[in-house]
Amino acid sequence: MEISKEDIKCVRKLSGELGMDQEQSMFEVNLLLDDSFRERFQDYKLVWDCYPKPSLPLRKEHFAKRVREEISQETRSKRIFLSTKMKTLVAVAAAVLVGFGVFLFTKDNESRYTNHIIALKGERKQVTLPDGSQVMVNANSELKYPEVFTEAKREVWMEGEVYFEIKKDEGRPFTVSTNGLEVQVLGTKFNVNTKGKAKTVSLESGKVEVTLEESGDKIQLRPSEELSWDIETGEVIKRNFDVSKTTAWKDNILLLHDLTLEEALLTINEFYGAEFMVSDSLVANKRINAAFENQDLDQFIQTLEFIADAKISKIAPKKFSIAPSDEK
Repeated sequence: MEISKEDIKCVRKLSGELGMDQEQSMFEVNLLLDDSFRERFQDYKLVWDCYPKPSLPLRKEHFAKRVREEISQETRSKRIFLSTKMKTLVAVAAAVLVGFGVFLFTKDNESRYTNHIIALKGERKQVTLPDGSQVMVNANSELKYPEVFTEAKREVWMEGEVYFEIKKDEGRPFTVSTNGLEVQVLGTKFNVNTKGKAKTVSLESGKVEVTLEESGDKIQLRPSEELSWDIETGEVIKRNFDVSKTTAWKDNILLLHDLTLEEALLTINEFYGAEFMVSDSLVANKRINAAFENQDLDQFIQTLEFIADAKISKIAPKKFSIAPSDEK
């Protein structure tokens, strides 16, 4: 089934996805000048108006009945015309809805996010959003955002750990969605971390409101406050935090604060995109307090060997074993 650009434009218009004034104006001009395009849009509108609302379950038979009822109210000639093309029209509309991201029936409207940034292990990626806001995506994390924000709001989706520096825009609040919670801001700097069993929102400056989807609770944060939500126990804690420690990663600093070497391995492996393993219990339990700033992998290995009094051996590309320094 071939889906034309005109089909996509019609559905984007009906779903409110035509964001820019210029795009809206061009659509209206096409409606005025192109009779076939105007007729196509009217047919789509008929299907759209008969479709169930997002909050209702999708019932195909009920929907089809509503379409037939609407068509039966038209003149005889119009009914004959539509009855021959209704199946094709509905099929095309469904394909556009499902395949091209007009998402009345997806809760988070993910398909409207045309840009998808993935930072693999060992990577950190800086992104400039359509409004000029700056974002840093940490290793093993991802960010989704649209090509252009709408006139009414700015929305992105993320998973993992992402640092946001949002431009203030009184008329368009900024929303960060992730699994289980939502963060709303106007202009501010903050960090969101959904790794592990606790999800945290850490505010550096400005003001944010965090909404917990499960309970609907809304919690406001002020500078140097963070919210931690334990997804296993449901416990929610609001506390002060050290901005420099929490956001060190965005400045390419690996900060290991009072951790055993074994506890630190997950962070180390993610930061460098490597696999370090330790089997000796004495080495594994050595406590590490260190900041590795702008060190490449070889420099990090040399420093860690000195700090932990250990010997690090390469056993495969980006795979290393850690043993006592005196082990032969």
